[in-house]
Amino acid sequence: MTKILSRTVPLLLLCLAVGCKSAEEKRAEKEAKRAAQEAEMKAKMHENVPADSPLQKITLGMTESEAQTVLGPPTQTSSHITGKQFNPFHFSGRDTMRVVYHWKGVGRVEFSQGSWGQRNGAVLCIHNAEEP
Repeated sequence: MTKILSRTVPLLLLCLAVGCKSAEEKRAEKEAKRAAQEAEMKAKMHENVPADSPLQKITLGMTESEAQTVLGPPTQTSSHITGKQFNPFHFSGRDTMRVVYHWKGVGRVEFSQGSWGQRNGAVLCIHNAEEP
């Protein structure tokens, strides 16, 4: 019995020492992950928008009123729910609904909203010169 304990106790202590992270390391990993996600969303936001389009002035997280200041009043608005609406374990409630502003001859901007009244701002610009 003592042989087993003498072998397993140091092994367990080693596993605990290696597996533990400080709060600063966890925070740094979380910040790095969030920064990577934001960079990916920024790149995806203007993926199909030409450089000379006024939609390039819209930035990630911009509110509806800020977008209207830049592009003027929208020609039409619409909304739709996302697939996250039906996820039973989506406790944060983010991005469950999208409000879409359409500008004739320019394209559209999608704004993310949550199920708890959250407004997350602009998340996607789609250029369409033939937008009705």
